Amino acid sequence: EFKGMTCKQQVPMPELPETEALYFDDYLKLDFSAKVLFSRGGHVVLDRTAFYPTSGGQLHDIGELNGKRVVDVFKQCGIIVHKVKGLKTGDRVKGRIDKKRRKQLALHHTATHIINLAARRVLGKHVNQAGAFKDVDKARLDITHYDSLSEKEVELIEKEANKIVKQKLSVVSKFMIRDQAEKKYGMGLYQGGAVPGRKLRIIDIAGVDVEACGGTHLKNTGDVKEIKIIKSVKVQDGVVRLVFVAGDAAVRVEEEAGEVVVSLAKELGCKSYEVPGRARELFVLWKKVVKKKKDLLVQL
Repeated sequence: EFKGMTCKQQVPMPELPETEALYFDDYLKLDFSAKVLFSRGGHVVLDRTAFYPTSGGQLHDIGELNGKRVVDVFKQCGIIVHKVKGLKTGDRVKGRIDKKRRKQLALHHTATHIINLAARRVLGKHVNQAGAFKDVDKARLDITHYDSLSEKEVELIEKEANKIVKQKLSVVSKFMIRDQAEKKYGMGLYQGGAVPGRKLRIIDIAGVDVEACGGTHLKNTGDVKEIKIIKSVKVQDGVVRLVFVAGDAAVRVEEEAGEVVVSLAKELGCKSYEVPGRARELFVLWKKVVKKKKDLLVQL
């Protein structure tokens, strides 16, 4: 894959074989054994690893190698580098991935594909992914669109995304030769930009969304549970950003919103369902007071 390519080394090291990545087929692949091929200055290369390196807008895994904390994972020239202290070349190691972080990152990555599909259905076929970032607490998706999104459009995208979640569609991961993949699925594969290599990893959501993607993914859209879009903003001409949460993170946002409503109801002396109406009444009253004050100042 990297033959004939120049590759800038963040960590100088001798020529090593590409790392065998174990995270492609199953996002719940959390335990593995491997051999240390290189170790210097807290940077360790294994012959094989289940640790996902920061790439494709998805943050890296964390976990342990022989009980020693792995705090960062990145990729250079097809080699996966782990930032961890206390290991030496030739060591045999047992690796373990932090399950909670891995699951939430995989969940947010699958949700990104779902929202991209939902946005295309709501806004039109001109919509493509212009960028993305998946963290544990929240994620964002940048889409191509000619204008800012209205509150109604955001609501429709969220509704369509959750419809896809509830349909419990299969999410299949497979490798294909580039030419064959492009011939079968078209150039729409490259939602996140160009992907290097003769082989492409394809993420296929029940045939309704097919993208070339190297990230960790769930096996079924139903496992996303819920998607909540918390913000929409136009970041530049022709690009709109959707900030969202999914799964347990979405549940937390809903719970926090519920707590705010209960607190507001208590302050306003009304029932929770009456908060929007009471807030509107207060806003209208406030505007009247401000206008009256301005009128008095003009008279003076």
